[in-house]
Amino acid sequence: MTLLTVSGLNISINEEVILKDVEFTVDQGEVFGFVGESGSGKSMTALALMNLLPRGSDRTGQIILDGKNLIDLSEREMCSIRGRDIGMIFQEPMTALNPVMTIGNQVAETLIIHGGYSRSEAMTIAREKLARVEMPTNRFSPDLYPHEISGGQRQRVCIALAIALRPKILIADEPTTALDVSTQAQILDLLKLLVKEEQMSLLFITHDLAVIAKMADKVAVMQTGRIVEMETTRELFQDMKHDYSKKLFAASNYIPETKTKTRGVSFLEVREVYRAYKLPNKRILDKQNYNVAIRGVSFSISKGESLGLVGESGCGKSTLSRTILGLDPLQKGQITVDGVEVISGRKMPHSLRKKMQVVFQDPFGSFNPRHKVGRLVAEPFHLLEKSLSVSEQRERVITALLEVGLRETDVDKYIHEFSGGQRQRIAIARAMVIKPDLVILDEAVSALDVSIRAQILDLLNELQVQHNLSYLFISHDLTVVRAVTDRVLVMQGGKIIEEGRTDRIFDRPQHDYTKRLLQASPRIPAEWVKEETNQGYHTG
Repeated sequence: MTLLTVSGLNISINEEVILKDVEFTVDQGEVFGFVGESGSGKSMTALALMNLLPRGSDRTGQIILDGKNLIDLSEREMCSIRGRDIGMIFQEPMTALNPVMTIGNQVAETLIIHGGYSRSEAMTIAREKLARVEMPTNRFSPDLYPHEISGGQRQRVCIALAIALRPKILIADEPTTALDVSTQAQILDLLKLLVKEEQMSLLFITHDLAVIAKMADKVAVMQTGRIVEMETTRELFQDMKHDYSKKLFAASNYIPETKTKTRGVSFLEVREVYRAYKLPNKRILDKQNYNVAIRGVSFSISKGESLGLVGESGCGKSTLSRTILGLDPLQKGQITVDGVEVISGRKMPHSLRKKMQVVFQDPFGSFNPRHKVGRLVAEPFHLLEKSLSVSEQRERVITALLEVGLRETDVDKYIHEFSGGQRQRIAIARAMVIKPDLVILDEAVSALDVSIRAQILDLLNELQVQHNLSYLFISHDLTVVRAVTDRVLVMQGGKIIEEGRTDRIFDRPQHDYTKRLLQASPRIPAEWVKEETNQGYHTG
Protein backbone atom coordinates (compact mmCIF):
# COMPACT_ATOMS: atom_id res chain seq x y z
CA MET A 1 0.00 0.00 0.00
CA THR A 2 1.36 3.41 -0.99
CA LEU A 3 1.94 5.62 2.07
CA LEU A 4 3.65 8.68 0.54
CA THR A 5 3.28 10.13 -2.95
CA VAL A 6 5.41 13.07 -4.09
CA SER A 7 4.62 14.51 -7.52
CA GLY A 8 5.76 17.63 -9.38
CA LEU A 9 7.69 18.91 -6.35
CA ASN A 10 9.50 22.16 -7.19
CA ILE A 11 11.44 24.30 -4.73
CA SER A 12 13.19 27.61 -5.29
CA ILE A 13 14.98 29.79 -2.76
CA ASN A 14 15.09 33.48 -3.59
CA GLU A 15 14.14 32.54 -7.18
CA GLU A 16 17.04 30.04 -7.50
CA VAL A 17 15.72 26.60 -8.52
CA ILE A 18 16.71 23.92 -5.99
CA LEU A 19 14.39 21.01 -6.85
CA LYS A 20 12.75 20.41 -10.24
CA ASP A 21 9.82 18.03 -10.88
CA VAL A 22 10.74 15.53 -8.15
CA GLU A 23 8.40 12.51 -8.18
CA PHE A 24 8.47 9.25 -6.18
CA THR A 25 6.30 6.99 -4.02
CA VAL A 26 7.06 5.15 -0.78
CA ASP A 27 5.06 2.07 0.24
CA GLN A 28 4.22 1.12 3.80
CA GLY A 29 7.12 -0.81 5.36
CA GLU A 30 9.45 0.09 2.48
CA VAL A 31 13.00 1.47 2.77
CA PHE A 32 13.46 4.11 0.06
CA GLY A 33 17.02 5.34 -0.53
CA PHE A 34 18.28 8.66 -1.89
CA VAL A 35 21.86 8.95 -3.17
CA GLY A 36 23.74 11.76 -4.86
CA GLU A 37 26.49 14.31 -4.36
CA SER A 38 26.35 17.16 -1.87
CA GLY A 39 24.00 19.82 -3.23
CA SER A 40 22.03 17.35 -5.36
CA GLY A 41 18.83 18.02 -3.39
CA LYS A 42 18.57 14.95 -1.12
CA SER A 43 18.30 16.78 2.20
CA MET A 44 16.18 19.55 0.67
CA THR A 45 13.67 16.91 -0.43
CA ALA A 46 13.52 15.58 3.14
CA LEU A 47 13.10 19.08 4.59
CA ALA A 48 10.32 19.75 2.07
CA LEU A 49 8.37 16.77 3.45
CA MET A 50 8.66 18.25 6.95
CA ASN A 51 8.04 21.83 5.74
CA LEU A 52 11.29 22.92 7.37
CA LEU A 53 12.61 24.89 4.39
CA PRO A 54 14.67 28.07 4.88
CA ARG A 55 13.19 31.54 4.57
CA GLY A 56 12.60 32.75 1.05
CA SER A 57 11.57 29.28 -0.14
CA ASP A 58 8.77 28.68 -2.60
CA ARG A 59 7.31 25.16 -2.76
CA THR A 60 4.86 23.80 -5.35
CA GLY A 61 3.58 20.36 -6.25
CA GLN A 62 2.01 17.62 -4.15
CA ILE A 63 3.19 15.72 -1.07
CA ILE A 64 0.39 13.29 -0.27
CA LEU A 65 0.61 11.46 3.07
CA ASP A 66 -2.44 9.39 4.00
CA GLY A 67 -4.62 11.37 1.61
CA LYS A 68 -3.49 14.81 2.87
CA ASN A 69 -1.49 17.23 0.71
CA LEU A 70 1.13 18.51 3.18
CA ILE A 71 1.82 21.55 1.00
CA ASP A 72 -1.71 22.85 1.72
CA LEU A 73 -1.34 22.58 5.51
CA SER A 74 -0.64 25.53 7.81
CA GLU A 75 2.33 25.61 10.18
CA ARG A 76 -0.01 24.80 13.08
CA GLU A 77 -1.35 21.75 11.21
CA MET A 78 2.20 20.64 10.29
CA CYS A 79 3.14 20.67 13.99
CA SER A 80 0.62 17.86 14.50
CA ILE A 81 2.20 15.93 11.57
CA ARG A 82 5.85 16.27 12.66
CA GLY A 83 6.84 13.68 15.19
CA ARG A 84 3.47 11.91 15.06
CA ASP A 85 3.32 11.02 11.34
CA ILE A 86 6.84 11.91 10.16
CA GLY A 87 9.98 11.52 12.29
CA MET A 88 13.50 12.62 11.36
CA ILE A 89 17.03 11.56 12.35
CA PHE A 90 19.82 14.01 11.51
CA GLN A 91 23.45 13.36 10.59
CA GLU A 92 25.19 14.78 13.65
CA PRO A 93 23.52 13.68 16.90
CA MET A 94 25.53 16.03 19.14
CA THR A 95 24.13 19.10 17.36
CA ALA A 96 20.64 17.56 17.07
CA LEU A 97 20.41 17.04 20.84
CA ASN A 98 20.14 19.78 23.47
CA PRO A 99 23.37 19.67 25.54
CA VAL A 100 21.69 21.03 28.70
CA MET A 101 18.78 18.55 28.76
CA THR A 102 18.96 14.93 29.88
CA ILE A 103 18.32 12.26 27.27
CA GLY A 104 15.13 11.13 29.02
CA ASN A 105 13.72 14.66 29.04
CA GLN A 106 14.52 15.14 25.36
CA VAL A 107 12.61 12.02 24.32
CA ALA A 108 9.76 12.99 26.67
CA GLU A 109 9.60 16.50 25.20
CA THR A 110 8.51 15.09 21.83
CA LEU A 111 5.69 13.17 23.52
CA ILE A 112 4.52 16.21 25.50
CA ILE A 113 4.60 18.70 22.61
CA HIS A 114 3.41 16.54 19.72
CA GLY A 115 1.48 13.82 21.58
CA GLY A 116 -0.26 15.74 24.36
CA TYR A 117 0.97 13.36 27.09
CA SER A 118 1.42 14.43 30.70
CA ARG A 119 4.99 14.64 31.98
CA SER A 120 4.78 11.43 34.01
CA GLU A 121 3.26 9.53 31.07
CA ALA A 122 5.88 10.95 28.71
CA MET A 123 8.78 9.89 30.96
CA THR A 124 7.38 6.34 31.22
CA ILE A 125 7.14 6.07 27.42
CA ALA A 126 10.57 7.71 27.03
CA ARG A 127 12.14 4.96 29.14
CA GLU A 128 10.37 2.34 27.00
CA LYS A 129 11.63 3.94 23.76
CA LEU A 130 15.20 4.20 25.05
CA ALA A 131 15.04 0.51 25.96
CA ARG A 132 13.65 -0.14 22.47
CA VAL A 133 16.84 1.27 20.92
CA GLU A 134 18.96 -0.89 23.26
CA MET A 135 19.55 1.74 25.96
CA PRO A 136 17.71 0.18 28.95
CA THR A 137 17.52 2.13 32.19
CA ASN A 138 19.54 -0.46 34.12
CA ARG A 139 22.55 0.41 31.93
CA PHE A 140 21.79 3.96 30.73
CA SER A 141 20.06 6.31 33.13
CA PRO A 142 17.55 8.72 31.50
CA ASP A 143 19.28 11.40 33.61
CA LEU A 144 22.46 11.22 31.52
CA TYR A 145 23.41 14.22 29.35
CA PRO A 146 24.44 13.84 25.67
CA HIS A 147 28.13 14.52 26.42
CA GLU A 148 28.18 11.59 28.85
CA ILE A 149 27.48 8.96 26.19
CA SER A 150 29.25 7.88 22.98
CA GLY A 151 28.44 8.95 19.42
CA GLY A 152 26.64 5.72 18.65
CA GLN A 153 24.61 5.99 21.86
CA ARG A 154 23.69 9.60 21.04
CA GLN A 155 22.43 8.43 17.65
CA ARG A 156 20.30 5.81 19.42
CA VAL A 157 18.76 8.61 21.53
CA CYS A 158 17.97 10.51 18.31
CA ILE A 159 16.26 7.39 16.94
CA ALA A 160 14.27 6.96 20.18
CA LEU A 161 13.22 10.60 19.92
CA ALA A 162 12.17 10.14 16.26
CA ILE A 163 10.10 6.98 16.89
CA ALA A 164 8.57 8.11 20.21
CA LEU A 165 5.13 8.63 18.66
CA ARG A 166 5.42 5.68 16.24
CA PRO A 167 5.46 7.77 13.04
CA LYS A 168 4.30 6.29 9.76
CA ILE A 169 7.46 7.36 7.96
CA LEU A 170 10.96 7.93 9.35
CA ILE A 171 13.51 10.14 7.53
CA ALA A 172 17.17 9.30 8.22
CA ASP A 173 19.54 11.94 6.79
CA GLU A 174 23.11 10.51 6.74
CA PRO A 175 22.56 8.90 10.18
CA THR A 176 25.80 6.86 10.22
CA THR A 177 28.36 9.04 8.41
CA ALA A 178 30.35 9.95 11.55
CA LEU A 179 30.21 6.46 13.12
CA ASP A 180 32.79 3.68 13.04
CA VAL A 181 31.94 0.54 11.05
CA SER A 182 30.87 -1.56 14.05
CA THR A 183 28.58 1.13 15.47
CA GLN A 184 27.30 1.88 11.96
CA ALA A 185 26.37 -1.78 11.47
CA GLN A 186 24.49 -1.78 14.80
CA ILE A 187 22.53 1.39 13.92
CA LEU A 188 21.65 0.08 10.44
CA ASP A 189 20.48 -3.24 11.87
CA LEU A 190 18.41 -1.37 14.46
CA LEU A 191 16.72 0.76 11.80
CA LYS A 192 15.88 -2.30 9.69
CA LEU A 193 14.45 -4.04 12.76
CA LEU A 194 12.30 -1.02 13.64
CA VAL A 195 10.96 -0.81 10.09
CA LYS A 196 10.04 -4.49 10.18
CA GLU A 197 8.48 -4.58 13.64
CA GLU A 198 6.78 -1.17 13.61
CA GLN A 199 5.76 -1.41 9.92
CA MET A 200 7.20 2.06 9.36
CA SER A 201 8.48 3.37 6.06
CA LEU A 202 12.05 4.63 6.01
CA LEU A 203 13.42 7.36 3.74
CA PHE A 204 17.19 6.81 3.94
CA ILE A 205 19.59 9.50 2.65
CA THR A 206 23.30 8.72 2.22
CA HIS A 207 26.27 9.14 -0.11
CA ASP A 208 27.49 5.61 0.68
CA LEU A 209 26.34 3.18 -2.02
CA ALA A 210 27.38 0.16 0.05
CA VAL A 211 25.04 1.30 2.86
CA ILE A 212 22.23 1.80 0.33
CA ALA A 213 22.86 -1.72 -1.01
CA LYS A 214 22.39 -3.10 2.51
CA MET A 215 19.39 -0.99 3.51
CA ALA A 216 17.14 0.08 0.63
CA ASP A 217 14.39 -1.72 -1.27
CA LYS A 218 14.26 1.05 -3.88
CA VAL A 219 16.77 3.80 -4.78
CA ALA A 220 16.51 7.23 -6.39
CA VAL A 221 19.66 8.87 -7.74
CA MET A 222 19.59 12.69 -7.54
CA GLN A 223 21.63 15.20 -9.53
CA THR A 224 21.25 18.99 -9.40
CA GLY A 225 17.74 18.84 -7.97
CA ARG A 226 16.34 16.12 -10.22
CA ILE A 227 15.86 12.37 -9.93
CA VAL A 228 17.86 11.02 -12.87
CA GLU A 229 17.32 7.32 -12.18
CA MET A 230 15.03 5.31 -9.92
CA GLU A 231 14.74 1.54 -9.60
CA THR A 232 14.74 -1.34 -7.13
CA THR A 233 18.15 -1.52 -5.47
CA ARG A 234 19.30 -4.76 -7.04
CA GLU A 235 18.20 -3.76 -10.54
CA LEU A 236 19.83 -0.35 -10.23
CA PHE A 237 23.21 -1.81 -9.33
CA GLN A 238 22.99 -4.56 -11.94
CA ASP A 239 21.93 -2.26 -14.77
CA MET A 240 22.81 1.40 -14.20
CA LYS A 241 21.52 3.37 -17.16
CA HIS A 242 22.41 6.97 -16.38
CA ASP A 243 26.00 8.18 -16.74
CA TYR A 244 25.77 10.01 -13.40
CA SER A 245 24.84 6.78 -11.57
CA LYS A 246 27.82 5.04 -13.15
CA LYS A 247 30.05 7.94 -12.13
CA LEU A 248 28.88 7.69 -8.50
CA PHE A 249 29.56 3.96 -8.43
CA ALA A 250 33.05 4.41 -9.87
CA ALA A 251 33.82 7.16 -7.34
CA SER A 252 32.57 5.09 -4.38
CA ASN A 253 35.09 2.36 -5.21
CA TYR A 254 37.81 4.69 -6.42
CA ILE A 255 41.46 3.76 -5.90
CA PRO A 256 43.99 6.55 -6.62
CA GLU A 257 46.53 5.76 -9.28
CA THR A 258 49.61 4.33 -7.60
CA LYS A 259 52.75 6.35 -8.24
CA THR A 260 56.31 5.55 -7.31
CA LYS A 261 57.11 6.95 -3.88
CA THR A 262 60.51 7.73 -2.48
CA ARG A 263 60.78 5.79 0.77
CA GLY A 264 63.26 7.10 3.28
CA VAL A 265 64.47 6.20 6.73
CA SER A 266 62.16 6.11 9.73
CA PHE A 267 60.80 9.63 10.39
CA LEU A 268 58.33 9.10 13.25
CA GLU A 269 59.16 6.70 16.09
CA VAL A 270 56.57 5.79 18.76
CA ARG A 271 57.96 3.57 21.52
CA GLU A 272 55.94 1.96 24.37
CA VAL A 273 53.63 4.96 24.69
CA TYR A 274 51.25 4.99 27.67
CA ARG A 275 48.54 7.61 28.28
CA ALA A 276 45.91 7.58 31.04
CA TYR A 277 43.32 10.09 32.26
CA LYS A 278 42.24 10.60 35.85
CA LEU A 279 38.61 9.73 36.54
CA PRO A 280 36.60 11.86 38.99
CA ASN A 281 36.24 10.36 42.48
CA LYS A 282 32.78 10.10 44.00
CA ARG A 283 34.22 10.65 47.49
CA ILE A 284 37.27 12.63 48.59
CA LEU A 285 39.15 9.70 50.18
CA ASP A 286 38.47 7.22 47.37
CA LYS A 287 41.44 5.67 45.60
CA GLN A 288 42.25 7.51 42.36
CA ASN A 289 41.03 5.63 39.27
CA TYR A 290 42.30 6.07 35.71
CA ASN A 291 41.00 5.54 32.19
CA VAL A 292 43.91 4.07 30.22
CA ALA A 293 43.58 5.35 26.64
CA ILE A 294 46.91 4.07 25.22
CA ARG A 295 48.65 0.92 26.47
CA GLY A 296 52.26 0.43 25.36
CA VAL A 297 51.82 1.38 21.68
CA SER A 298 54.87 1.17 19.38
CA PHE A 299 55.24 1.77 15.64
CA SER A 300 57.18 3.86 13.12
CA ILE A 301 56.47 5.76 9.90
CA SER A 302 59.09 6.12 7.18
CA LYS A 303 59.60 9.19 5.03
CA GLY A 304 57.09 9.11 2.17
CA GLU A 305 55.00 6.30 3.73
CA SER A 306 51.22 6.17 4.31
CA LEU A 307 50.22 4.40 7.51
CA GLY A 308 46.56 3.63 8.27
CA LEU A 309 45.15 3.55 11.80
CA VAL A 310 41.74 1.89 12.22
CA GLY A 311 39.53 0.84 15.12
CA GLU A 312 36.22 1.53 16.81
CA SER A 313 35.37 4.83 18.49
CA GLY A 314 37.03 5.02 21.90
CA CYS A 315 39.91 2.69 21.01
CA GLY A 316 42.50 5.49 21.43
CA LYS A 317 43.15 6.64 17.84
CA SER A 318 42.56 10.36 18.43
CA THR A 319 44.39 10.31 21.77
CA LEU A 320 47.38 8.76 20.02
CA SER A 321 47.33 11.47 17.35
CA ARG A 322 47.26 14.19 20.04
CA THR A 323 50.27 12.68 21.80
CA ILE A 324 52.21 12.60 18.52
CA LEU A 325 51.37 16.27 17.95
CA GLY A 326 52.53 17.11 21.48
CA LEU A 327 49.05 18.20 22.61
CA ASP A 328 48.69 15.46 25.26
CA PRO A 329 51.45 14.50 27.76
CA LEU A 330 52.66 10.92 28.16
CA GLN A 331 53.02 8.97 31.40
CA LYS A 332 55.45 6.48 29.83
CA GLY A 333 57.24 5.93 26.54
CA GLN A 334 58.85 8.16 23.96
CA ILE A 335 57.90 9.79 20.65
CA THR A 336 60.56 11.16 18.30
CA VAL A 337 60.12 13.07 15.05
CA ASP A 338 63.17 13.21 12.79
CA GLY A 339 65.28 12.09 15.78
CA VAL A 340 64.00 14.84 18.13
CA GLU A 341 61.85 13.91 21.13
CA VAL A 342 58.30 15.30 21.22
CA ILE A 343 57.50 17.13 24.45
CA SER A 344 53.91 18.22 25.04
CA GLY A 345 52.85 21.78 25.69
CA ARG A 346 54.52 25.08 24.93
CA LYS A 347 58.00 23.63 25.46
CA MET A 348 58.00 22.05 22.00
CA PRO A 349 60.26 24.12 19.73
CA HIS A 350 58.69 25.66 16.64
CA SER A 351 61.26 23.93 14.46
CA LEU A 352 59.82 20.57 15.54
CA ARG A 353 56.16 21.57 15.55
CA LYS A 354 56.38 22.82 11.95
CA LYS A 355 57.35 19.33 10.81
CA MET A 356 53.84 18.05 11.72
CA GLN A 357 50.44 19.29 10.62
CA VAL A 358 46.91 17.89 10.95
CA VAL A 359 43.73 17.88 8.84
CA PHE A 360 40.52 17.30 10.80
CA GLN A 361 37.20 15.68 9.86
CA ASP A 362 35.10 18.85 10.01
CA PRO A 363 36.83 21.62 8.07
CA PHE A 364 34.15 24.21 8.87
CA GLY A 365 34.53 23.63 12.61
CA SER A 366 38.32 23.99 12.44
CA PHE A 367 38.22 27.49 10.90
CA ASN A 368 37.30 30.88 12.41
CA PRO A 369 34.32 31.99 10.27
CA ARG A 370 35.11 35.67 10.86
CA HIS A 371 38.46 35.51 9.02
CA LYS A 372 39.13 35.37 5.31
CA VAL A 373 40.84 32.40 3.71
CA GLY A 374 44.12 34.28 3.34
CA ARG A 375 44.43 34.72 7.10
CA LEU A 376 43.18 31.19 7.86
CA VAL A 377 45.75 29.49 5.62
CA ALA A 378 48.52 31.78 6.94
CA GLU A 379 48.00 30.69 10.58
CA PRO A 380 50.99 28.27 10.68
CA PHE A 381 53.48 30.94 9.55
CA HIS A 382 54.28 31.80 13.20
CA LEU A 383 56.18 28.48 13.31
CA LEU A 384 58.70 29.60 10.70
CA GLU A 385 62.16 30.65 11.86
CA LYS A 386 62.17 33.67 9.56
CA SER A 387 59.15 35.96 9.64
CA LEU A 388 57.56 36.75 6.27
CA SER A 389 56.34 40.08 5.01
CA VAL A 390 52.63 40.54 4.25
CA SER A 391 53.26 40.24 0.51
CA GLU A 392 55.39 37.09 0.99
CA GLN A 393 52.69 35.52 3.14
CA ARG A 394 50.01 36.27 0.56
CA GLU A 395 52.16 34.84 -2.24
CA ARG A 396 52.77 31.58 -0.34
CA VAL A 397 49.08 31.28 0.59
CA ILE A 398 48.05 31.70 -3.06
CA THR A 399 50.61 29.09 -4.10
CA ALA A 400 49.19 26.65 -1.54
CA LEU A 401 45.62 27.31 -2.72
CA LEU A 402 46.58 26.76 -6.36
CA GLU A 403 48.37 23.55 -5.39
CA VAL A 404 45.13 22.11 -3.94
CA GLY A 405 43.06 23.07 -6.97
CA LEU A 406 41.57 26.38 -5.82
CA ARG A 407 41.83 29.84 -7.39
CA GLU A 408 43.89 32.91 -6.54
CA THR A 409 40.71 34.96 -5.91
CA ASP A 410 39.66 32.53 -3.16
CA VAL A 411 42.20 34.13 -0.83
CA ASP A 412 39.80 37.03 -0.16
CA LYS A 413 36.66 34.96 0.52
CA TYR A 414 35.15 33.73 3.78
CA ILE A 415 34.94 30.03 4.63
CA HIS A 416 31.10 29.93 4.43
CA GLU A 417 31.34 30.76 0.71
CA PHE A 418 32.80 27.31 -0.09
CA SER A 419 31.38 23.80 -0.39
CA GLY A 420 32.41 20.98 1.97
CA GLY A 421 34.97 19.63 -0.50
CA GLN A 422 36.45 23.08 -1.09
CA ARG A 423 36.72 23.67 2.67
CA GLN A 424 38.65 20.43 3.02
CA ARG A 425 41.00 21.61 0.24
CA ILE A 426 41.55 24.82 2.21
CA ALA A 427 42.29 22.75 5.34
CA ILE A 428 44.86 20.78 3.35
CA ALA A 429 46.34 24.02 1.98
CA ARG A 430 46.75 25.32 5.55
CA ALA A 431 48.51 22.10 6.53
CA MET A 432 50.83 22.22 3.50
CA VAL A 433 51.66 25.93 3.47
CA ILE A 434 54.75 25.54 5.73
CA LYS A 435 55.89 22.35 3.96
CA PRO A 436 55.61 19.79 6.79
CA ASP A 437 57.11 16.30 6.69
CA LEU A 438 54.26 14.46 8.47
CA VAL A 439 50.53 15.09 8.02
CA ILE A 440 47.99 13.46 10.33
CA LEU A 441 44.65 13.01 8.54
CA ASP A 442 42.02 12.46 11.24
CA GLU A 443 38.87 11.24 9.41
CA ALA A 444 39.71 13.81 6.73
CA VAL A 445 37.33 12.41 4.08
CA SER A 446 34.61 10.78 6.21
CA ALA A 447 32.04 13.55 5.80
CA LEU A 448 32.57 14.02 2.04
CA ASP A 449 30.42 12.56 -0.70
CA VAL A 450 31.98 9.93 -2.94
CA SER A 451 32.91 12.17 -5.89
CA ILE A 452 34.57 14.82 -3.70
CA ARG A 453 36.27 12.08 -1.68
CA ALA A 454 37.83 10.67 -4.86
CA GLN A 455 39.16 14.13 -5.76
CA ILE A 456 40.64 14.67 -2.28
CA LEU A 457 42.31 11.23 -2.32
CA ASP A 458 43.85 12.06 -5.71
CA LEU A 459 45.04 15.40 -4.32
CA LEU A 460 46.62 13.79 -1.24
CA ASN A 461 48.37 11.24 -3.46
CA GLU A 462 49.76 13.98 -5.74
CA LEU A 463 50.99 16.06 -2.78
CA GLN A 464 52.63 13.04 -1.17
CA VAL A 465 54.60 12.21 -4.31
CA GLN A 466 55.48 15.84 -4.95
CA HIS A 467 56.72 16.62 -1.42
CA ASN A 468 57.67 13.12 -0.18
CA LEU A 469 55.19 13.43 2.69
CA SER A 470 54.48 10.90 5.41
CA TYR A 471 50.80 10.32 6.23
CA LEU A 472 49.12 8.93 9.33
CA PHE A 473 45.65 8.19 7.97
CA ILE A 474 43.07 7.76 10.77
CA SER A 475 39.73 6.58 9.43
CA HIS A 476 36.76 4.32 10.11
CA ASP A 477 36.18 3.97 6.34
CA LEU A 478 38.03 0.75 5.59
CA THR A 479 37.53 1.12 1.83
CA VAL A 480 39.48 4.40 1.90
CA VAL A 481 42.21 2.96 4.13
CA ARG A 482 42.66 0.04 1.74
CA ALA A 483 42.91 2.40 -1.22
CA VAL A 484 45.50 4.88 0.09
CA THR A 485 47.77 3.27 2.70
CA ASP A 486 50.92 1.14 2.54
CA ARG A 487 50.58 -0.39 6.02
CA VAL A 488 47.75 -0.61 8.57
CA LEU A 489 47.59 -0.63 12.37
CA VAL A 490 44.46 -2.08 13.99
CA MET A 491 43.75 -0.61 17.44
CA GLN A 492 41.52 -1.99 20.19
CA GLY A 493 41.28 -0.92 23.82
CA GLY A 494 44.36 1.31 23.54
CA LYS A 495 46.57 -1.44 22.06
CA ILE A 496 47.78 -2.27 18.56
CA ILE A 497 46.40 -5.78 18.16
CA GLU A 498 47.43 -6.33 14.52
CA GLU A 499 49.67 -4.60 11.99
CA GLY A 500 51.06 -5.33 8.55
CA ARG A 501 50.90 -4.48 4.88
CA THR A 502 47.49 -3.21 3.84
CA ASP A 503 46.76 -5.99 1.36
CA ARG A 504 47.66 -8.66 3.93
CA ILE A 505 45.51 -7.14 6.69
CA PHE A 506 42.47 -6.85 4.42
CA ASP A 507 42.84 -10.16 2.57
CA ARG A 508 44.21 -12.36 5.37
CA PRO A 509 43.39 -10.83 8.78
CA GLN A 510 44.71 -12.83 11.73
CA HIS A 511 43.01 -11.29 14.76
CA ASP A 512 39.31 -11.93 15.46
CA TYR A 513 38.73 -8.20 16.10
CA THR A 514 40.11 -7.30 12.66
CA LYS A 515 37.87 -9.94 11.09
CA ARG A 516 34.85 -8.44 12.89
CA LEU A 517 35.72 -4.92 11.68
CA LEU A 518 35.99 -6.11 8.07
CA GLN A 519 32.78 -8.12 8.40
CA ALA A 520 30.91 -5.07 9.77
CA SER A 521 31.99 -2.86 6.88
CA PRO A 522 29.06 -2.57 4.41
CA ARG A 523 29.69 -3.81 0.90
CA ILE A 524 27.91 -4.08 -2.41
CA PRO A 525 27.15 -7.78 -3.14
CA ALA A 526 29.55 -9.00 -5.80
CA GLU A 527 26.71 -10.59 -7.79
CA TRP A 528 25.05 -7.17 -8.13
CA VAL A 529 28.03 -5.72 -9.99
CA LYS A 530 28.75 -6.39 -13.64
CA GLU A 531 32.24 -7.75 -14.24
CA GLU A 532 33.14 -5.00 -16.69
CA THR A 533 31.89 -2.33 -14.27
CA ASN A 534 33.83 -3.76 -11.36
CA GLN A 535 37.25 -4.00 -12.99
CA GLY A 536 39.78 -1.97 -11.07
CA TYR A 537 37.55 -1.43 -8.05
CA HIS A 538 36.90 -3.13 -4.72
CA THR A 539 33.29 -3.96 -3.81
CA GLY A 540 33.89 -4.04 -0.08
